[in-house]
Amino acid sequence: MPDTKRGRERQGRKKREQLERRLNRREVETIDDEDEPEYPPTELEADLLSADAEADD
Repeated sequence: MPDTKRGRERQGRKKREQLERRLNRREVETIDDEDEPEYPPTELEADLLSADAEADD
């Protein structure tokens, strides 16, 4: 199969679309990761949580 300019352009477009999809997927994954709380809580968060619990009593 001969190497044509049209074929190279099409291959370049497909590669660009593939990379864009991969970047979009990574962005969605990182956004989803940011929404989840960190477990176990850090010392500061644990202190704040225990202070809230004591205030409720």
